[in-house]
Amino acid sequence: VFYAVVGVPLIIIFSIFLAHQINKKIRGRTIYRTLLFIPAITIPAAIGILWRWILNGNYGPIAYLVYGLTGRKVDFFSSAGSANVMLVFANAWNTVPVVIILTIAALQTIPGDVMEAGQMDGATRWQIYTRITLPLIRPTIITAVVMQSMEYFNMVTLIYTLTAGGPFDSTQTLSLAAYQNAFNYWHMDIASAYGVIIFLLNIVFS
Repeated sequence: VFYAVVGVPLIIIFSIFLAHQINKKIRGRTIYRTLLFIPAITIPAAIGILWRWILNGNYGPIAYLVYGLTGRKVDFFSSAGSANVMLVFANAWNTVPVVIILTIAALQTIPGDVMEAGQMDGATRWQIYTRITLPLIRPTIITAVVMQSMEYFNMVTLIYTLTAGGPFDSTQTLSLAAYQNAFNYWHMDIASAYGVIIFLLNIVFS
């Protein structure tokens, strides 16, 4: 629940913000869109291994940078709090591009004359955004929320390769528990029970 409740709103808000920026007529817009989409076509296992290396407390570049600035070693996976934050961040890096593409597609369907009518009526940028833009892209945002909520509850590979549920099961999720019980411990009955719970949660979110 923490993984989904914290992660999904974060990527939705951040994606909408980035989509608005990239949708503007700026120099190098195509390059920015291409670079942002790269994480979406990278498999979760590779992303987990990549971020495990980047965040490694002994030889990771971020830990090296922190040590150079503060003189202290930092291990992002030694405590439950930091491990959960890093997991949400790594997954956001992977899933934000998909929501950005959906949002850009929705923004480009908004007729220009609607915006012009709002401006002629004296509406401010904030009023145009809240009363015209957001209502028109709301169906896309809702679709993205449903998709990402289900993906968060069903994700196994990224969590397994990044933290494996640790430290002390603090990043353990239902989907990872189902996988481990089925294929590591051969407890098919427990794994099936987890699967039923995940299925019911997916129905609730949908």
